[in-house]
Amino acid sequence: MNTHPSYRLPNRWSRFCLLLVLPVLALGAAACSNEAAVRPAKLRDIARWQDARFAPGDSLQLMLQDPDAHIRLAAARAAGLIGRTSAVPRLVETLNDASLTVRGQACFALGLIGGETAVQALGRAAADPHHDIGLAALAGLAQAKGGGPALLAATAAADPRVAAAAWDGLRNRVNEVDHRALIAAMDSNLTQASPEVLWRVLRCAELAPDTSLIKAMAPLAADGPTQVRVHALRALAGQDDDRALDGVLACAASGKRPRGRDRSRLDIALCRALGRLGKLALDTPAGADPEPRAEVITEILTAAAGSTDPHVAEAALRAMASCVEGIPLPPEAARRESLLPVWRIRLGKVASAALDSPHLGVRRDAVGAWAALRGAGCAGELAALLAKARKPMIQAAAVQAIGAVHPDPLLLLLGRADRQVAGPPTGAGSPAENPPLVRTAALEALATVMATRPGALPAGVAAGTARARVALVLRRSCQDPDFVVAATAAGLLANYPDSLSVGALADLWNRARGPERYELRRAVIKGLAGMAKASVDSLPASSRAACDRLLQEGFDSPDLRVRLEARAAALATGTVPVALVPAEASLRETLPAVSRSPDQPPVAVPFKAPRVRCVTDRGEFVITLDGRPAPNTCAVFLDLMDRGFYDGLTYHRVVPDFVIQGGDPRGDGWGGPGYTIRSEWSRAPFVRGTVGIAHDGKDTGGSQFFITQSPQPHLNGRYTVFGRVTKGMDVVDRIEVGDHFKLEVIP
Repeated sequence: MNTHPSYRLPNRWSRFCLLLVLPVLALGAAACSNEAAVRPAKLRDIARWQDARFAPGDSLQLMLQDPDAHIRLAAARAAGLIGRTSAVPRLVETLNDASLTVRGQACFALGLIGGETAVQALGRAAADPHHDIGLAALAGLAQAKGGGPALLAATAAADPRVAAAAWDGLRNRVNEVDHRALIAAMDSNLTQASPEVLWRVLRCAELAPDTSLIKAMAPLAADGPTQVRVHALRALAGQDDDRALDGVLACAASGKRPRGRDRSRLDIALCRALGRLGKLALDTPAGADPEPRAEVITEILTAAAGSTDPHVAEAALRAMASCVEGIPLPPEAARRESLLPVWRIRLGKVASAALDSPHLGVRRDAVGAWAALRGAGCAGELAALLAKARKPMIQAAAVQAIGAVHPDPLLLLLGRADRQVAGPPTGAGSPAENPPLVRTAALEALATVMATRPGALPAGVAAGTARARVALVLRRSCQDPDFVVAATAAGLLANYPDSLSVGALADLWNRARGPERYELRRAVIKGLAGMAKASVDSLPASSRAACDRLLQEGFDSPDLRVRLEARAAALATGTVPVALVPAEASLRETLPAVSRSPDQPPVAVPFKAPRVRCVTDRGEFVITLDGRPAPNTCAVFLDLMDRGFYDGLTYHRVVPDFVIQGGDPRGDGWGGPGYTIRSEWSRAPFVRGTVGIAHDGKDTGGSQFFITQSPQPHLNGRYTVFGRVTKGMDVVDRIEVGDHFKLEVIP
């Protein structure tokens, strides 16, 4: 306190000032007290509206004008997640809010809702003198259709943080900008950008290939930070050009090889690039001398397949299968292996040896690589492998390989499409049940055989007879008790347009119940759209009427995906009069409120969530949950843990250097807790170790979660972030497909 005499007031003035100030202070204190008192109730209201994806009347817009900044912040977030266009004008006004935090949230909300007005407002906000608001506007533009031009302009910013954010967003919007302007911007950055901007530029180059960039990208793959080298390899892989392959091989020959995790990342990226470009050197005319580069590719993939890191081995085996795809084999090679080129013989032996790997993922990928390299020559061994394999993942891989190379696959695949197959008895002489994963693979393989291998039919069986048998199996599979099998069959019936197929789809539509009903109805729409588009005029009038009825019912579905897919099918096939097809905006605006499953815990407002320990077959790691941006996701996650839902489940999906994913009770990526949860998207970035919720569209998540193994900015704002791995990321890197885990709260 300053006690200098010049700051003292006479007593009478002091008393007068106090008389004036005290009422004002009292009113301010009362206002703050009232705001604090009513804030929890308002936040609960907003949370309920956000959960229901519906706000009564203009209540939410009034909340955006509330005197309490906490309320305005929650209302802006809810408006974006609910996604109604009616909130856009008020959100645009909120861009002038006194609170920078509220303004930033309004930017993101406008991006989620989208539309021309929102994009224009975000374009203006991107130039805001407040750095955080500009970044928030770029994050919004990354989500909004039409935001590409503004993002491209921002890539020229002198501030590397702004440029990085613009390139992050532009990757999702490369198709919205002029290609020549995009290439010019990338070319300029490839020679002068900082590493943190450079790898993001390369991510865009991967989606917008242009051979003029190869000269600048190739040196980046051979030297520099691992993050840049990995993305340079990925960008080169998108170029169908010999110079790109030379750049990839130069990276492999470079003596500058990192160690540890960085070495694995680089090896995986190298294998993936060779999988896409290797054909340029391997596909030589019959009788011609092999290209020198073929020997180099063989050596690289052979060494990688023998890596002690199973993820590198998997990438090598997948590359083997990919780089020979479409390269024909002489029929005689099925009997005489010596008719194959040397590089193919060597790679085939490597793949065959990997069938005995102790790693499930390696064995799975070895099946596909072996079949692709050896062709019909391994048909008998594939059938034997299918008969003795016990892991559904290996059985499914064998089924897919049989469909691709077996000379007589039809009977094998028809048998595997049924629930009961001949095999080792499970007790009392009963046959083992064919797992859903295998039945699904068999249906897909049947469709592939009929579409691409008309000569692979049993001797004496006419094509029409075989086609009728496959159609019968697909119609019967529409009644499969497993919804994934039924949905797969429904989609594949698109290739068998007749009244019986339409009847099977209509029956499945009417029978669809429970949490899977929307997936089943989406599959029905896919089947109807395919058959109606191919031969709408050949279908009987009753079948065309059935298509019309089901698609119009789809317009009224509570699920937005069903609505939009029904609309797209109606427009593409012409089965529904144009006047009866709603506009996309109308379908979104008329969505009903979402009914919350009673199996979910109550709606939560932000809370301090605990840390969680994940104990796996490879060790343990710690997840620190974040209940601020995703309170309901955290609440559901903890509730499922308390109920023992996750006990004994596996990481069913592992994509090295991308994500590991678990939490599916089915183990095939289609399972969940029996209900869906609302997406709680935010600006939280997907950096290494981020924990997010898997989904198949907005508000379709459940129990499945994933952990990113490297930065994935294209996921920002599109998946719910609800935690981060804060200890044990080395364990996350070692996780393999099929590994079991257990979750427990850390006291």
